[in-house]
Amino acid sequence: MAVLVLPLSEASALAQEVRAPALLKPIVIFNQHLYGGDLGEPRGIALDRRSGEVWVADTRNHVLGVFTEDGVPLYTTSVTDRLREPAKIAVDPAGRVLVLDNDRSHVKVLNYRGEFVENLELSGIPEKPSFGAIALDAQGNLYVGENESGQVLVFGPDGKPRLRFGTRGDEEGQFQSIAGIASDKDFIYVIDHQVTPAVQVFDRRGNYVRGWGAHQMGIQNFSLPEAIALDSKGRVIVLDALRHEIKFFSEDGRFLDRFGGWGARLGQVSFPVDIAVDPADHLYVVEKGNSRVQVFEEIENTTPPRR
Repeated sequence: MAVLVLPLSEASALAQEVRAPALLKPIVIFNQHLYGGDLGEPRGIALDRRSGEVWVADTRNHVLGVFTEDGVPLYTTSVTDRLREPAKIAVDPAGRVLVLDNDRSHVKVLNYRGEFVENLELSGIPEKPSFGAIALDAQGNLYVGENESGQVLVFGPDGKPRLRFGTRGDEEGQFQSIAGIASDKDFIYVIDHQVTPAVQVFDRRGNYVRGWGAHQMGIQNFSLPEAIALDSKGRVIVLDALRHEIKFFSEDGRFLDRFGGWGARLGQVSFPVDIAVDPADHLYVVEKGNSRVQVFEEIENTTPPRR
């Protein structure tokens, strides 16, 4: 069982002789909409940096919930046949909400209150695409993981294609089931449900740089990597849904530590499936198994590395 703010196991420090520079402290949990309805197996989350609002994809209830950063419910979209089982979500600098639902052939555009606007027109995609992930960077560039072709496609804020990389396969630089994308000014990080390495890193031109993590036993490896994010200190955070873990890595792929553990108590997680990080390095973790969002605060760890 996980301790409130401590790593899951002493084994990580002993095996790696490295400790994470942060501990995670749970500070907020929220699981209800404005009028009392519970979240139902949510699968996606996004932060609106302009308003500070938190958007949650409530998959089983076919709606999106809007919350404050402290988890206070503000608004819930109406059930509509335009949005069924929303799973992946992003909010662009203009306040548009981009969603992947059970129709993985389109990225749907909603307005700032969750009303359907249009299907996003993306050039250069296969005739019958299967989108696995979407993400936005600080400049408003859109990253789309397309699994039929095994490619990551990047579009500028104007919607024009800027970059594409990857092919379908099971080797470095290839993809089969893209689950999450994150980026900073130097690199693009992509995780895949099936391919080893599970985490692949590319430069801004789409060239493969490095990768880490196999789909096998070992604390540095994964069973089902489901989401990825970066904090302000360059740490790479990956959710492993089947191991019920929040894993920390350095930017060069060194395993740092893991947190969570299966359960419903504070600090534990059940099938974590998506994550967002705010400018203060608060982690918003969506738990499908507990039908909730748990917010963690990073606390700097002053304990020296074990020898």
